[in-house]
Amino acid sequence: MSAVKIIATIVYAIFIGVTLLTVGNINQYLDLNSLVVVVVIAILYVISANGNESYVQKFGDGAVKAGWFGSIIGIVAIFGSDGFGNGDMQAIGASLAVCSLTVLYGYFIKIGSILLD
Repeated sequence: MSAVKIIATIVYAIFIGVTLLTVGNINQYLDLNSLVVVVVIAILYVISANGNESYVQKFGDGAVKAGWFGSIIGIVAIFGSDGFGNGDMQAIGASLAVCSLTVLYGYFIKIGSILLD
C-alpha cells in the first residue's frame, strides 16, 4: 500500500462524511447493528473465500454481499412486523431507511477497498 492510496482513501471517507453532514442529520446514517452485520460477514468472507484477490479486495466484496444480505433480512422483518400489517407508514419508512443502511455501508467499504488496494 502506498501513501497515495492511503491518502486517497482518507480523502474519500472525509468527502462522504461531509456530504452526509451537508445532506441532513448525520444520525440518520448511523446504525451500529447494520454496521456490525456488514463488517462481521465481510470478515467471514475474507476468511473463507478462495481466490487470488487480496484481503482488502475480498473484504470489499464481502461487504457488498453482506450489505445486500442485511437489506433482505430487514425487508423480510418489515413485512413480518405489526407496522406493515397495520399500514403504519411512519414505522415502515423508518424501518426501510435502516435496512437500506447495510447496502450503503457495504458500498462505502467496497469503494474504500478499491481505492486502498
